[in-house]
Amino acid sequence: MDVEITFEKELNMLIENEDCIESLREIFLKEINNTEQYKSKIDKLLRFSKGNNLIRSEAWGYYYLGWYNFDISEYEKAVKDFLTSYDLFEKHNNKYELAYACNGLTNVYCQMGQFKLANEWGLKGISFCEETGNDEAMIILLINTCINYIQMEYFDKALNIVESIDGMNRELTARQKISYMLSIAEIEINMGNPQNALKTIDEAMEIEPSGHHNTDISEMLKLKGMAYVKIQEYDLAEEQFEKSYKFCIKYDLMYEKCSTMLQWSKFCLFTEKYDKAMDLLNQIIIISSSNKYNPIMREAFYSLYSICKKKDKTGEALNYLESYIRVDDEMYDYEQSQLMAKMNLYNTKRVAEQYKQLYKRTELLSTIGQRIISNLDISSIAHIINEEIKKMIDVDYFGIAVYDSDNDQSAYYFIKGHILISKIIKADLKNALGGYCIKNKEDIIIGNVKTDYKKYLNSQPIEFKGFEDEGKTVSSVIYTPMIINEKVVGFMTVQSEKENLYGKDELNILKILVNYTAIAVENAKTYKKIEDIATYDCLTKFLTKLEILKVGDKIYEKYKKSKLRFSVIMMDLDNFKIVNDTYGHIYGDKALSLVAEIISRCIRNTDYIGRFGGDEFLLICFDAGLNEALEIAERIRAAIASNLLILSDEISIRLTMSLGVHECDKWDNSCTDVVKRADKRLYIAKECKNTVVCE
Repeated sequence: MDVEITFEKELNMLIENEDCIESLREIFLKEINNTEQYKSKIDKLLRFSKGNNLIRSEAWGYYYLGWYNFDISEYEKAVKDFLTSYDLFEKHNNKYELAYACNGLTNVYCQMGQFKLANEWGLKGISFCEETGNDEAMIILLINTCINYIQMEYFDKALNIVESIDGMNRELTARQKISYMLSIAEIEINMGNPQNALKTIDEAMEIEPSGHHNTDISEMLKLKGMAYVKIQEYDLAEEQFEKSYKFCIKYDLMYEKCSTMLQWSKFCLFTEKYDKAMDLLNQIIIISSSNKYNPIMREAFYSLYSICKKKDKTGEALNYLESYIRVDDEMYDYEQSQLMAKMNLYNTKRVAEQYKQLYKRTELLSTIGQRIISNLDISSIAHIINEEIKKMIDVDYFGIAVYDSDNDQSAYYFIKGHILISKIIKADLKNALGGYCIKNKEDIIIGNVKTDYKKYLNSQPIEFKGFEDEGKTVSSVIYTPMIINEKVVGFMTVQSEKENLYGKDELNILKILVNYTAIAVENAKTYKKIEDIATYDCLTKFLTKLEILKVGDKIYEKYKKSKLRFSVIMMDLDNFKIVNDTYGHIYGDKALSLVAEIISRCIRNTDYIGRFGGDEFLLICFDAGLNEALEIAERIRAAIASNLLILSDEISIRLTMSLGVHECDKWDNSCTDVVKRADKRLYIAKECKNTVVCE
């Protein structure tokens, strides 16, 4: 009750002198862990300040409201509150206290994964501190900017900030000292000094207990786990991660729990405990999606995509990749909207027009990007980019190359005017600019190909010889590599007959489109794998049962319309179960694969073959009568019987096959009827074994 009376008394004193806000700040710091009381006092301060036109006090009210919304994960509300606080301090021409609003924005943007914006506000706040001599805010801002650089993985820059703090020779509070030491520990972990990091964390733990927040303790345990991973003390690492996890559950620390689980999952991935990693990552997604922890959620989706891709779960992998892209797009879109909102800080038409153009370009690039990602055909992607890029860049020729490193070749899609030329070419990594781009993972900007190629190649690039034959000359070019997961998957190029046309702006536009295109290429490959899995049996490379029956239905429809003859052959290996029982399923699968190769050599190019069951196959002979089908069946039977199947250095076997043949006739009302009648002949053949039976 005394606190409430003191608070009311301090509020009333603001009318006489707003410097009394310092006493209220002390009260807010004491109430910060009492959420209900904290929010109640903020509301009172804001009502009182607005009612009495106390701009400085109102600015502090919005500042504390920002921290309240930050703590309950309402990050966009927190941004709005801190920006309002900034505007009010600026209106009051109070640069000394503007630094605190900048600090709030630095923290919330860092939490949202908007590191560029966080860094921008941190540096702005530091400049206010330097100008006004606000050492207290300077320390806070330096520590938070250091944390932001760590999140961005700019550890050398973070280390520079640490050195700046050391150079100030200012006594840190217990809270500041803990944050400072934990930042040092994380830098040391990532720069190869995990033993030093462990000592630093232990020193931080010895600081007076009043300085410790629950969030600090969970962070210390997590960092210890990370350090132990680096020194290969894996049991100790797991123990620290689990302690941090349980501590977060005990004190309901949602963000810290997700952060710990993310590092724990990385450790599980490293030690190939994939099921445990997936469990942790799925927990992260559930918590992060409801609390808007987008940076953590994005990383979790990408890790799940990587695991599923490694385990050949292509459908799940694609879903996780799409979720990763969605969250990444949300973060990108938010950053762009905040950049646009900055126009309110400037009043000149020139700056407004610059941002308007930037926004238009961003919108256009985003629209093109979505069209690219949603497309699975590279030819269509090339047309989309060629059509849209001309709205931003002067382009005469445009091209995409998809690089196949296994076969050392590229699928090249090149557009002259509106004509697409596509072809497979040998990747020339020595005599072509595209090859140089792939080999060195480097961007190329040339203003005059005839003279400037020497920066990259020893002889004139081979890709422009065709132009000279047509009486045209390419002068300006850009090449930029398509990279995904640190692997070059191709390149993109724009070219013009004009000299010295391209610079960094044009390159940056192309690089954005390259990122989208690289994802699209990856999507196309993933979809192709899924399509192949659905269409072809992975062991025999024959059509699946579903697909061969679809083919049969189509051929039957043609038969009904045109009376073109067709026959089917049902085949089954004799006593194949003995192979599996004797040698195991691995050798059984090897035998089936070899049988499939023999069958493939015996059938015609116009025939369709599918795996109907375990060791049972269905062959559809299009435009073939019974006699021709019998010849094919006998050829298969004889080839199987005469071939020795070598399963390993020690194991060789011989197999025989029984076959049933039927030609479609007027009594068959569907392809299913044709297959059933062939199957009846197969049943008879199986009684004799190693034989062909027809009507």
